Amino acid sequence: MSSKTSLLVGATFALATTIALASGSAQDGATSTSNDGVYTKAQADRAKAQYTKMCADCHPFNVAAKKKPDDVLLGDEPFVKAWDGRTLAEMLTTIVMTMPNDGSGEVSDAEGVDLVAYILQQNGYPAGSRPLTRAGASGVVLKPRK
Repeated sequence: MSSKTSLLVGATFALATTIALASGSAQDGATSTSNDGVYTKAQADRAKAQYTKMCADCHPFNVAAKKKPDDVLLGDEPFVKAWDGRTLAEMLTTIVMTMPNDGSGEVSDAEGVDLVAYILQQNGYPAGSRPLTRAGASGVVLKPRK
């Protein structure tokens, strides 16, 4: 990765972290959890092709699917431990602001929301009748599956 790309990724991560911290405690204002059916099946299904194209090479859902030691899991215990108690808005901001981290593309807010829904689906969280939105993501805290 070039030094410009490294600098951009670092700055973007710092900005995303600052935004997340500035929004206060993850549970301030949160009204539901990832166990409450906060996305729709159609929304999650819509993100599958994008996940496969832009995310799958670096972000498998389980340890067995890791291709490289530095792959960041989007499933299994490490994922839940890393995100437990944090809002889905934080996850969305991380995706939109920093992914893909090789500079090969961009993720819009709408695509990011769908990707968060797909991540929840692949981790066994229940779908509901209302789609996840950017605004709604700030009121949802990720918790271990029930």
